[in-house]
Amino acid sequence: MKRFVLFIGVLCTVNAAFGQQGKIDSLKIALKETSTMKEKLSVLESLNNILLGEHSLEASLPYFFEMATIAKELNNTKLETQAYRNISEAYMKQMDSTKSIAFAKKALAINDENNIKIDYLLDFNQLGRVYHHFQYYKKAIETYNKGISKYNRLNDEESLSILSLIYSNSSSSYQKLGNTEESINAILKGIEIAEISNDTKQKCYGMYALAYKYMDLKNYKKAEEYFLKSLTISDSVSFDNYKYMNHHGLGINYSKWGKFDKALYHNSLALDYFRRQGDKLYEFDVLNNTAVLYQRMDEPDSIIKYGKKALKIAKEIKHKLAINGANLTLSRAYIRLNQFNKAEETLLEVAKDTINPKVIDRNSKASIYLSLSEVYEGQKKFGQSLAFHKKYSKLSDSIEKEALDSKLLEVESKYQNEQKEKENLQLKSEKAEQEKLLAYHTKRNWQLGGGLATTVAGLGIFFIAYRKNQKQKKEIELQKNKVELLQKELHHRLKNNLAFIDVFISLAKGKYTDPSYRERLNELQNRIKSMFEIHEQLFRKEDITSVNAKNYISKLAENVKSAYANPNISIEHHIDASAELDSQTSFPMGIIINEFVTNSYKYAFNPDQQGLIKIELNGPPEHYRLKLSDNGKGFSTNFDMNSSNTFGLDSIKLLTQEYNGTFSLSGDQGVTLEVTLPKPATL
Repeated sequence: MKRFVLFIGVLCTVNAAFGQQGKIDSLKIALKETSTMKEKLSVLESLNNILLGEHSLEASLPYFFEMATIAKELNNTKLETQAYRNISEAYMKQMDSTKSIAFAKKALAINDENNIKIDYLLDFNQLGRVYHHFQYYKKAIETYNKGISKYNRLNDEESLSILSLIYSNSSSSYQKLGNTEESINAILKGIEIAEISNDTKQKCYGMYALAYKYMDLKNYKKAEEYFLKSLTISDSVSFDNYKYMNHHGLGINYSKWGKFDKALYHNSLALDYFRRQGDKLYEFDVLNNTAVLYQRMDEPDSIIKYGKKALKIAKEIKHKLAINGANLTLSRAYIRLNQFNKAEETLLEVAKDTINPKVIDRNSKASIYLSLSEVYEGQKKFGQSLAFHKKYSKLSDSIEKEALDSKLLEVESKYQNEQKEKENLQLKSEKAEQEKLLAYHTKRNWQLGGGLATTVAGLGIFFIAYRKNQKQKKEIELQKNKVELLQKELHHRLKNNLAFIDVFISLAKGKYTDPSYRERLNELQNRIKSMFEIHEQLFRKEDITSVNAKNYISKLAENVKSAYANPNISIEHHIDASAELDSQTSFPMGIIINEFVTNSYKYAFNPDQQGLIKIELNGPPEHYRLKLSDNGKGFSTNFDMNSSNTFGLDSIKLLTQEYNGTFSLSGDQGVTLEVTLPKPATL
């Protein structure tokens, strides 16, 4: 046995410099040299861990099956189920959904029967990945959630690490179903758990996944930020695979962003690494994305060069999805070069798979129909071109309708849930008030009706009454704390919902290039952010009845300042640091400030003028007095406040009226707005 261990050690040392293939060859030699089943299993474990990352898995399957057989004979459940997960992975890459699902379930059943909890979580993760790969997204989410539900019995670092991975993987399935909110929640939860367990690898992966989410939302700056954060972590702890996954992600991000030189640089780093590792699937992906990059650069010859390299790799690993992806990329280059016959041949080859939704999804099918329409138009076969364009339009409309229906259902569900929460909160609040009132009357009745009895009973009865009164006070305090906790939870939920609305608006901005449209969306985002800040500050405070005026108003002004980024304009605040705004009045005041500051940035100043906006808050005890002013151009001579119908001014009028306040507006030297709003009687 010692000789065997020494032999393995020497082989690993000698071949360390020869890359993955050298290690594989050494372990295969060691496998032949072993004399016992236990030694074989040890070598197979090391060998299969490397083969699993190779992605040319057809040749690896015999070793996976051999490991499963020996592990079963030796009653080594851990390595037996690990082998089944490897087999599931191999069949997944070969697009055999039946066998891939069957072996993932086999591992799951064994670990469930033997109550092996850590591997049980790994099995849920594998089965969820398989379902996702074959586009059974709802089943994938159900599977991931079953794994998550087992977590309440596990709190060690290893299980936390797997749980973080499951959350991150479930994010992709939620996104495929159009549920962006749950997708983002899942990523953030994965990162949160990785922070708790101090799992550097999962923190790295979580930020990597979040970067892709921002890329999907076309927020390429944020995507770059999180790719670089993930890259910094992976580089500092020598996670080479994650490091070059981030280079690969940066290449895609810069390509979509239009920063082509940076994209080519990161692609070259990733391609060199994955080639050295023998990771064929990632090598394919980098090559194909480089071809797409050249498509954006309008260099069809380079598209074909890299597209053919990608297609060659895809055929080597017999990956149907990869083959179709490379062919679609090539077809676009052939169309660009007016090589319509080659494009038609390539597209019709891919189109054979459109009957199988697990190989060609609906978006890819729509792209094929559109490309074929362009091909037949180029060949002057207008009838066929029209037929495929009709297919494209019908399918595209269906996809958009499903996405819209899904969003409407999601919004309706959220609305209903929020309404129920508000009703429950109101009922709990009323119950607490009733109990408080009952306690008060009980105390009064005892005081008024106890006269003679109190005198006779003396201190003994008084002591009993005192204890009873203290108990009632404690119960009232508990009810009050519960109501406050529920109110804080409601503010937290509303804050999160507003944050996700902000994400959806960012997504909409990414789809439109019209500056006026994007400006309107920016304004809408700032209005939403003014409401977000209220709930953010109320959630973080012990006292949920008010917010700090200076912090709240400063944040609102900063949001508008960031949106317009004009260095010539500055904002001054004249607000007492200890001033508080009641939660009810903070809402209209936030909207009014947002509208005024936005209008000042947009209209008040000439391009090179040094502008100043002032915000002042003071007033007598019973009122808030808000004064907003700028030193800009002021109003034109024919401006009539009463007949003006601008959205911002209408909003200010409406809110002031709704909250029983007053306002005045002047525009002789710049614009000055003064608003008074009454304070609630309880303050």
